[in-house]
Amino acid sequence: MEDPIISKIKSQFDKKGNPSKIPLMSGKHFFEARSEIDGVYVDNLKRQPFLPWEIFSEAVNCIRENDGKIKKGNATNSKLGDPNLGLDTLEGHIASKVYGCRIGDPVLKRITPIASILAWAEICENTRGQISMLIEEKELQNSESKNGISPTLNAEESQKDSKEGLEINSPDLQPDSKQTELKNLEAKLEEKNQKIRELDEQVSVKEEEIDRLRIELEEREKLLLEKDSELQALQEKLINKSEEAGSLESRLMEKEEKIEGLTEKLRENVEDMKTLTEKLLAKEREIEKLMENISIKDKDLKTLAGEVIAKAGEMRKIEEKLAGKEREINTMQAILVTAEEKVKKLEEQLSAYEGEEKLAVQLREKEEFIRQLKGTLASKEEAFSRVSEENRKYKMQQKLASEGLRQIEEQKASRKWWKRL
Repeated sequence: MEDPIISKIKSQFDKKGNPSKIPLMSGKHFFEARSEIDGVYVDNLKRQPFLPWEIFSEAVNCIRENDGKIKKGNATNSKLGDPNLGLDTLEGHIASKVYGCRIGDPVLKRITPIASILAWAEICENTRGQISMLIEEKELQNSESKNGISPTLNAEESQKDSKEGLEINSPDLQPDSKQTELKNLEAKLEEKNQKIRELDEQVSVKEEEIDRLRIELEEREKLLLEKDSELQALQEKLINKSEEAGSLESRLMEKEEKIEGLTEKLRENVEDMKTLTEKLLAKEREIEKLMENISIKDKDLKTLAGEVIAKAGEMRKIEEKLAGKEREINTMQAILVTAEEKVKKLEEQLSAYEGEEKLAVQLREKEEFIRQLKGTLASKEEAFSRVSEENRKYKMQQKLASEGLRQIEEQKASRKWWKRL
């Protein structure tokens, strides 16, 4: 008798269609499942789309043994025996019991289609993190008996026999009639014996045919045993290949996750590059503005250099004039010294010749001349101080010009540095 769980899933395929779209837990996405004699084929398990019927029976038994609900388990980046993939989870139980995985082996994630198909068949309830039973075993058996063919025969119908016999009349029979009836019975007995002999011949023929068929059946059983051994070897190879494929799929999933991580890092690096590019563009704009300012400063420097050159020429002329004035002042000072000496001599002569009016006039003239010389000397000193002030201002302008030239040279040097970058 077929397992009620398998019958329930098959009847659901008969109702909904084969193949059918199976909804995931969210109800927004679907995968396709197709029922076959040996199990169910799904399109969301990549290289291992086959789920044998044994999986669903073992899953329901495991749920029942755990009081009607159990954790689903997570095989992503996990191995059998990890905290989220223990033997007390449905994924770990199926991996151990159905696929023969051991503690520490990688496990292919199959819980999603298994739980979704059990929920679609209205056998279990698929919730986040766990799966629980919806119906009891009695309900499954009742639904199986309703769907299957189970004829029940009445006791009276099974005990009916086709009774055939000779009807014997109740009136008394005459002796002649008894002889006649006896002959008839002997004739019928002979016919029955003949039929028995024919049936014996037919039975012997049938026995010969049965012996021949038994020999053929034994030969076929030997062939079947050989085929079974070959099939078992192929199944073992298939299991090994399935385990290898599961391991490879686990590695592939790990690689895909690493690729996703690297893609995320690359995306972050691209964002950083965009930010750096924007900063670089801003720096380039600042450099362009700086270049414009430097060009303006160059023009100002050329103008200032021209003004400095012009001022230098003027200063040279002023210095030449100042040198001439200094020579004149020196001459005047020498004259003043000579005049003072003459005044002293005149004062001595005056003291010797006090009453002489001529000497007094000469003395007044000399005093007037000395006064004029002192006024001239004062004006020369004012001119000299004015020239000295102009010279100080000129030197200050030269210092400022040299400072401006130094700043411009630094800006040019920094501009060359930015060009090198």
